[in-house]
Amino acid sequence: MEINYDRIEDLTLDILEANEITEPVVDVLAIANKNGIQVKEIQMPSSYEDVAGFYNEKEKTIYVAKDDKPTRKLFTVAHELGHALLEHNNYSVLLRIPNAKTSYTQPEKEANAFASHLLMPNFMLKEYLEKYRFTPSNYKEMADIFGVPIKAMKVQLE
Repeated sequence: MEINYDRIEDLTLDILEANEITEPVVDVLAIANKNGIQVKEIQMPSSYEDVAGFYNEKEKTIYVAKDDKPTRKLFTVAHELGHALLEHNNYSVLLRIPNAKTSYTQPEKEANAFASHLLMPNFMLKEYLEKYRFTPSNYKEMADIFGVPIKAMKVQLE
């Protein structure tokens, strides 16, 4: 089954509109709370040392690695929120740094797309690129404005 990126983008735009979010940094904690989902920062067990976060559906809780950078935590919460709101079943945990052999499953690709569109929607990207007369080569500056990982912004602007 192919990923419907338009559906994911439409969902994120609906969420942003419902939460009256029109500028960065997107408050993913408020979005999670509005959807009855708690977010907790924890020290990951040693067996989960490469895990950035995961969603516990029974507890309606997103767990995030407390030692990660704020930009990583923001993306992780948005990614896990994607799993919850896209109603994914049987997906893997979000690895902080996937190894070279990692091939993302469809639910992981969808959750990444959800996080990217939620945190860096095209209308905001366009507005801020024009506002500061930036080009996609200014991805580091844009990442700072949006509070997201540099790599995520670079991919979104490509």
